[in-house]
Amino acid sequence: MIALLSALNAIFWGHCVRELGDPRLELDFLLELVFNKWFVLAMGTAFVAALLSYAVLRQMGVLAGRFFLSLGAVATVLACTLVLGERPTLTEWIGILLIIAGALLIGRW
Repeated sequence: MIALLSALNAIFWGHCVRELGDPRLELDFLLELVFNKWFVLAMGTAFVAALLSYAVLRQMGVLAGRFFLSLGAVATVLACTLVLGERPTLTEWIGILLIIAGALLIGRW
């Protein structure tokens, strides 16, 4: 669930940036941002994912929990690739494979 929320969060942020452009420290931009539907969805998914992350860490412990929570980064990269058309680098693909391998190894213990 956390990985899904992380992926959705990245998609919502991507749409927000595409709609509003580069961030600016100006009052009109900040007002546009706060009332933007994509920003509201991004903040909501980030908040729920954070709450669920705390529950995972409490249940599994920090060491094992962090490995499974890192799958959120994998989901984020894959979602941005599929939905936003981003192209991961070779290094990012290697990182994805290492995260998945680590989660699988920890999951067997």
